[in-house]
Amino acid sequence: MKKGHFKVEGMDTQFVEFQHEGNNILFTRFERIRLAGTVVQEEAKYLYFIYIFRKEHKISKKKKADMDMGPYNIICFNKVYHTFKEMTQNLDAILNEYILDEDEVFRCQELVQKLDPENYRNKE
Repeated sequence: MKKGHFKVEGMDTQFVEFQHEGNNILFTRFERIRLAGTVVQEEAKYLYFIYIFRKEHKISKKKKADMDMGPYNIICFNKVYHTFKEMTQNLDAILNEYILDEDEVFRCQELVQKLDPENYRNKE
């Protein structure tokens, strides 16, 4: 995926992509739309999404005589979380369903830390 796919004008968006075997795991962070004059906690400024896709090859029939074999992304899992902490608390159980190697699960969890608002603020 490209950064441009998640670009929303005037909003802070970030994403992290992790690939393991046939699965493509995508973690995104979008800034919430706030009402004018409201004050929100720092962590509550964002929504976090997890998407897990599996690539499958299927035959698509465009015309009667024309058949094409092509890759399709099949969504296996998607969930929205309201805080980074809530997402990371559930992450181990979700990843262990799709990734059997513990080292790969740990590597994915380290990658997700890039979306933590605390880490993001410290880099500025």
